[in-house]
Amino acid sequence: MKKKENKTAGSYVSRERMQQYKADAAFARRMLQMNVMRRICGGDGFSNAAVSIGAASPLFSTGTFVRSGIGADFQKLTTVYRESSLAMRIIDMPAEDMTRAGYTLTGDFEAEDLEELKRVEARHNITGELTDAIRWARLYGGAVAVIDIFGDPKKMDTPLELSEVLPGSFQGLLVRDRTQVNPSLELEDNVDDPDYGLPMYYDVELDGDGRIRVHHSRVLRFTGRELPQRELVRENYWGASELEHIWDEIQRYTSVSANAAELVFRANLSTLKMDGLGEMMALGTDDAKRKTECMIGEMTHMMSSFGMLLLNPDESLETHSYSFGGLKEMHEAFMTEVAGAAEIPLTKLFGRSPDGMNATWEADMRNYYERIASLQERMLRPALERLLPVLMMSCLWYIPEKMNFVFNPLAPMAPEETEELAGKLSTRVRELFEAGIISREEARAELQSCGEKYAAWRGI
Repeated sequence: MKKKENKTAGSYVSRERMQQYKADAAFARRMLQMNVMRRICGGDGFSNAAVSIGAASPLFSTGTFVRSGIGADFQKLTTVYRESSLAMRIIDMPAEDMTRAGYTLTGDFEAEDLEELKRVEARHNITGELTDAIRWARLYGGAVAVIDIFGDPKKMDTPLELSEVLPGSFQGLLVRDRTQVNPSLELEDNVDDPDYGLPMYYDVELDGDGRIRVHHSRVLRFTGRELPQRELVRENYWGASELEHIWDEIQRYTSVSANAAELVFRANLSTLKMDGLGEMMALGTDDAKRKTECMIGEMTHMMSSFGMLLLNPDESLETHSYSFGGLKEMHEAFMTEVAGAAEIPLTKLFGRSPDGMNATWEADMRNYYERIASLQERMLRPALERLLPVLMMSCLWYIPEKMNFVFNPLAPMAPEETEELAGKLSTRVRELFEAGIISREEARAELQSCGEKYAAWRGI
């Protein structure tokens, strides 16, 4: 039998040859696609085409990163924060730890002045307002705290002058998140201003329906995760939400937890074999189907540890138990991944004690406290440097010379460490006093100041 031929222009191509041509063309298209994706994703790095490793592997070379869009969807961010306990802890924990230990003022202060400052801060809930501002900045990428000074509201769009702050005129802070504030297109062009290159004004939403334009000198500005300059302009001079870069990790952990909970309901499955059940359900009458369903329901109701189940000779009941082996390890692996992405120790994020021979709880917490200290310097210090002079002018009517502040350490000190530091300090103060460098009153004041920090010398 002759082979069927495809004749074209005085020549012929066999069917096998035509199939080979099609296969070669398909392979060429695939290679072209891989080359295009390689140019897009980058082809640097180790590659071995013979074994499809590195850029030669379509499983890796075609992978890339895309924007999740979660940072621009404020409604979704709100929903995740309210409904996910994990997302809420990721947002709240660093914000609360940044303000939890407070700060210590240094300078030429009288003891009565420091007490009065503390009372004013407590009356206006300054710590709580600053915590909320940091919280919403981490969630939405930005927030502001407007310094409310009693007086003409028409002056809110003018620079704040400390000489104009009258005694008792400080009224507290007005916290608004990014969704309630519109930065102006006009930017600060004074290179000596701390807000150089940032919006000159902020249109802040009030409790009612109106808005008020506020000069940047009257605003404590908080931003989320830092972004490159182009992205900063794109985000209207705000930062990125802390949930944006860990969105995939949160979804994976939540999915694993939900599926693990679903497996509990399938831990013990019972199967009942009945002759002709399939035919009856497919071809039987509605009355027969209803009776069968009722019978199965009654059998399920009677099944218990002490019950009795009656079966026909041609029927059988089997139970199948699900094994949960390896599920705990997989769940803990996703917990570790989320904790690492959130930069919060697993023991703190999930509220569990460290276990195992290689538990590194102390080292993890030390790294976490160091990160909180860096966040305090980046987010909290600029706000306090602008707020504290206003508080002092309103409360004390003056700003002490060499005024400064330090953040109190978050990590609690062991009693042995506290006693050792207190002993070294008392020895140093005694040496200075005996050398005539400081007076008796100065030595007493120094011991009193440090005694509050180290809970020592309470009788002085």
